[in-house]
Amino acid sequence: MINKIVAAFACLGFAAQAGAEINFDKGIDVKSVIEQAVNSDLKGPYPQYGPSRVRVTRECKSFSFGPSAFAQASERAYLNSTEYIEECRFRPDPPPPPVTPPVPNPNHPPKPGKPGHDKDFSQPGYPGVYPGNPNDFGPHGNYSYPGTQYGQHGTWYCHERVSQTFRATAQLNIAPRQLYPWESESFDVCMEGNRVDLDTRHSPYRYSERREGMYDITFNLTPNYRTPTAPDSNGLYSTEFSYKEGKFTLRVGDKWASEYAGEKVMVTLLLFKDGFLFFNSSKGEKEFNFDASNGYELVFAESDMIKTKEFVDDSSDMRGPKKYYVKWGFRRIGSVSNNEYVNKGSTDKIAI
Repeated sequence: MINKIVAAFACLGFAAQAGAEINFDKGIDVKSVIEQAVNSDLKGPYPQYGPSRVRVTRECKSFSFGPSAFAQASERAYLNSTEYIEECRFRPDPPPPPVTPPVPNPNHPPKPGKPGHDKDFSQPGYPGVYPGNPNDFGPHGNYSYPGTQYGQHGTWYCHERVSQTFRATAQLNIAPRQLYPWESESFDVCMEGNRVDLDTRHSPYRYSERREGMYDITFNLTPNYRTPTAPDSNGLYSTEFSYKEGKFTLRVGDKWASEYAGEKVMVTLLLFKDGFLFFNSSKGEKEFNFDASNGYELVFAESDMIKTKEFVDDSSDMRGPKKYYVKWGFRRIGSVSNNEYVNKGSTDKIAI
């Protein structure tokens, strides 16, 4: 009930300023009063100050963690964020007529020592008289843009001032979890205004977060579950590509055989015959599957290759010794990594 009475008085105040007509003998129609106030031709005085806009800066610090099976903690980082308030003044075009200085009252002549009694009201800098130079607005580098105010065209003159600065510190504590040698984690702690938030940039884990402190903040992270990431692209590498007695051999080493123990690896290769300039011909593809181990040996003949749409029949080629090479890649099959395919490129060319 009290809120309704306050709202009614507020509406009456606005209506009085806008010249809205109210008949108290017939009661008050609040909706009608508001409509009359909105539709009135009430104009604001000049100069007109626009609503303040506030922005805050954002500062972030990054934390990175490498392979580990133990708990890890970061150093404490210092953060700050500054709040700026934009203040604007509107100058109409054309400007309003100058304000007529008040006429001194002969019964109250200026008295020495009384602040304000000896002011020259005709000077432009006096409150109520719009300054002729917009740079009078403030000491900071001003900026302006055209606009309107109450239907009047003109220019907004604005500047920003520092309102306040927020400061905080942040640290990360991570409970034990398994990061493999090719894995890492990265986090951002950002301060914007008086808020400090933690963002995960990349990690194979999903964490629950517990925050301690108000301005000296500690983020305690506990792993909930693991999401497999891409395998190490350098985990498999070729050690030899050779040809003997009608068979090609590609030997491949594995850096992380112990980490992938019990899992599988699939190696795919495409055989190419080197042609004139860049006209190389595809002889087909083949797939090999192995249990994870320190090395793999892929042995195949040209006749073993499965022909693809890129296959080229070059049996009529009457050139001398021919050169061959393979394009290959691999895929991990298991729970340690996801099954993303890794392209390893081409081997050296060998003559047969």
